[in-house]
Amino acid sequence: MVQANHAGAFEEIFKRHWEPLYLFALQRLKDQDEAKDTVQDVLISYWLKAKTHTLTGTLEAYLFSSVRYEILHKISKAIKKEEKLTHYTTTVLPDFLNTLDPLEQKELLAAIDREVASLPDRLREIYLLSKEENLSIKEIATRLNLSEQTVKNQLSTALKKLRIGLKEAFIIMLITIS
Repeated sequence: MVQANHAGAFEEIFKRHWEPLYLFALQRLKDQDEAKDTVQDVLISYWLKAKTHTLTGTLEAYLFSSVRYEILHKISKAIKKEEKLTHYTTTVLPDFLNTLDPLEQKELLAAIDREVASLPDRLREIYLLSKEENLSIKEIATRLNLSEQTVKNQLSTALKKLRIGLKEAFIIMLITIS
């Protein structure tokens, strides 16, 4: 247990652990500010609990686990926010997927397939034309004799349904990695 309010102890913990924790977070988040915030939040949280918290393992293991869970928390929150979703799905998710073993990849792809199959027919059709055939909204609208706005709305609805359905599977996969 660390003596709370001992500035020298906190400074030493910060010096020893900040950089490796930051690099760990940066490697996963691909965003310097997010990585810095994550490590800062974890170190401050640890320091605030240090007086009453007893570690069962090493401080280093505790801090790395805390950073990992903070990253998962940020990803979970970001999934709910449209502006961050693109960053996580295009930058973070591919790297995490590359670390999955073939069985885990197969399980995740099966979960995606199940969610796509559960979409109503029209939503599924529009989603598949967009994602598998790489058709633009205009091309889909022409092919299905729909307005472009209808296609945008249907595609947005399909993505929201998939995001909700896959959120839990995605988070479970992230937890099992690393």
